Amino acid sequence: MSQSIESFDLQVFGTSDFTVDVTVTGKRYVVAQTVLTVEDIIVTANTNYVDSAGKYSLKLEVKKKNQQADYEITKVSEDNIEVYFDTFSEREFSLIPEIVSTGSIIPEGYYKDAEILSAKTVKVSGPSTEMNKIEKVLARVSVDEELTMTKTEQAEIIALGEYSSILRYLTINNGNTDITMTIPVYKIIEMPVAVTFKNIPANFIENPLQYNCTPKKAVFGIDEGILETIKEVSISTIDFSMIKAGKNEIVVQSNSLKQYKVLDDTGEFKIVINAANFSEKKLNVPQSNISLININVENKASIRSSGIPGITIVGQQTVLDSISAADVYAEIDFGNEVLQEGTITKPVRIYIKGFDSCWVYGQYSLDVEIS
Repeated sequence: MSQSIESFDLQVFGTSDFTVDVTVTGKRYVVAQTVLTVEDIIVTANTNYVDSAGKYSLKLEVKKKNQQADYEITKVSEDNIEVYFDTFSEREFSLIPEIVSTGSIIPEGYYKDAEILSAKTVKVSGPSTEMNKIEKVLARVSVDEELTMTKTEQAEIIALGEYSSILRYLTINNGNTDITMTIPVYKIIEMPVAVTFKNIPANFIENPLQYNCTPKKAVFGIDEGILETIKEVSISTIDFSMIKAGKNEIVVQSNSLKQYKVLDDTGEFKIVINAANFSEKKLNVPQSNISLININVENKASIRSSGIPGITIVGQQTVLDSISAADVYAEIDFGNEVLQEGTITKPVRIYIKGFDSCWVYGQYSLDVEIS
């Protein structure tokens, strides 16, 4: 360009590399290709009249780099070039997922959940005039087949103006448009519901606690790929530390399930765990029975308290009568994490040695001094 346009904060958008053919005449030893090169000819676009955003026809000026050179410029393929100028703008937009298809993509007996994008927003940059026209930014995927399983596809990112007009000279995420759309598709099926337990005392692995779920069945959307591996849907994982003696009631909201989608009008599941034949006993865990494990080599840890008072043990009364504080142990796992000096509170895992039909009810923690 023949004149700087930086004073107007303008820059070129769209085509910025132009070429022209230049014809010269002169003695062969002067204009031979091995002697005269493109660096010896200067082509300049005149921007003297560019002072605002818009499309300009710029006149080209061609001259010899060395005005004393013994050849003449006799022809130029272009007298003008069309160039678009504008100020630069950048903004962040929320992405709207869009599936384009020629017909229905979900067959009867299947359910499509809301699309999931690998990014929720994108940065769009380009000329301010075009940026101001943006009404929405789509993440578009074309699907031309019926889907019976979840599918992930590369999305095309499209910025649209009013009446879905296509805008020009825009760049998405600095040129990185590697954004995918996942289309969750599930088989619609009625299945019985169940509960999974964890931290189970050994005696209850073969003889599990009795429980009831209401409702006993529900209509779910389930990934067809796992249907052959399940006979029931686990609606909750219950730690034994959540179970007290007597009747335990737990309510699970249907919209809290992560792996399965409840498709009927079931709003919640009510779980009743029967521990009516069990009793409770309070004991203290002595400090000598508390272990600190996986302490990072950069730290030292110590317990300031004399133990853990008032823990609750659940079991058959005849078994509880045989348990003393000497049978109860606690463990604090630091996971080799580097910790800052000072007092911190850590969760404690409590267990009973030699009694596989009892468990500890409740959550417990201890203050630990880190140095």
